Amino acid sequence: MHSITLVDVTVSHGVTEVLSHVSLTVGARTRIGVVGPNGAGKTTLLRLLAGLEEPERGRVRLSPPGLSVGYLPQEPDRKPGTALSGGQARRAALAALFRADHDVYCLDEPTNDLDFEGLEWLERFVQGTRGSVVVVSHDRAFLDRTVERIVELEEGTRRLREWPGGWSEYEAARTRAREAQYRRFAEADERRRDIESLIRERQGQARAHGPPRASRRATHAQSTKVRQAKRALERIDRVEKPFEPWELRLALEPASRGGDLVVRLEGAVVERGGFRLGPIDLELGRSERLAVTGRNGSGKTTLLGALTGELPLTAGRRELGQGAVLGELEQARGRFAVDAPLVQAFGGPQEEARTLLAKFGLGADDVLRPARTLSPGERTRAQLAMLAARGVNCLVLDEPTNHLDLPAIEELEAAIDDYAGTIVLVTHDRRLLERFGATRELAL
Repeated sequence: MHSITLVDVTVSHGVTEVLSHVSLTVGARTRIGVVGPNGAGKTTLLRLLAGLEEPERGRVRLSPPGLSVGYLPQEPDRKPGTALSGGQARRAALAALFRADHDVYCLDEPTNDLDFEGLEWLERFVQGTRGSVVVVSHDRAFLDRTVERIVELEEGTRRLREWPGGWSEYEAARTRAREAQYRRFAEADERRRDIESLIRERQGQARAHGPPRASRRATHAQSTKVRQAKRALERIDRVEKPFEPWELRLALEPASRGGDLVVRLEGAVVERGGFRLGPIDLELGRSERLAVTGRNGSGKTTLLGALTGELPLTAGRRELGQGAVLGELEQARGRFAVDAPLVQAFGGPQEEARTLLAKFGLGADDVLRPARTLSPGERTRAQLAMLAARGVNCLVLDEPTNHLDLPAIEELEAAIDDYAGTIVLVTHDRRLLERFGATRELAL
């Protein structure tokens, strides 16, 4: 029987404490899903389990000491110049890892870019492998189908909390626990206020019975009552108010309505390396919601590049409608892969950029960092902020949930629900696709 055990582990990156007094046991054939907001330490936890990072304090114990642990990083290498799609590269990296037959697999966002067939293949492996699996994932359906335990990294405490079941059981239990804690906090706070009011009343009575004419007995009695009330106040259990994290509030509003035609492709052909897409005829109208589906490598990202004009056509023509303003969240999130500080790479007046980026969870320290040092989730939010700044009336979203934490995904879903413009969506997030409400589907 094998296991990895973290014992009272603390990790800091620079002056920032990432994990605080964390303990966790990964036993044989365990299936654990790790959740928490961006920056809560999910990747750090996986790297500790995989032996790629050492704790500042505490211990990591492997039993037996030669336990084989495989690790999939959030952004696995792809050899430069390959023609693989993001999903194909992800599946190739997973297949190479699984062939090694490890005792424990630590997987960081393995569902990113996988098509539905790839997701089913990954689910079958996780369900059937003899090894243990610890997976960081934002895919709620995947977590429901594969894990038996959820480990939540809490943003406020930097500690770990475990919950039985998959995502749905965790979400329901966490909601019940928070509601119960709010009730306990409110009850304790009300009791404390009542006793504090009683103390003030009795102190006032003691002063009223004080010198020069007060009897010593009356004064002593009032003082005793005040001391009794203070002891009662001290006996009230301190109930902490549930941590209330900063909440992302996404707002994506088109600046103009535009015409009836957004973009049209006629006999469009795109060639990339040895891959050829087309000819394709496609007309996109105002306020349409188009879902583009297909297997990895079928050309979904290529089609989006043809629609936005980022990729030149080998044949055919592209017509942009009057007043149409297209904005793309591309799959690679490469818009900010530059050395300039984020606020400069964002463009426009700096104060306006700072204000908008802050609304997307990128604060004063973040905007001064070299843009290339942003995490994948931070790059995603920065690009969403740029789309909001431009007021685009046609959103082209290529795997928009990749790298976002679950609260941000839920907020993105709400923003998409409220968006009045045209949307072209490529996603393998099954929950998002169900909620999207496509008016049309294009299968490649």
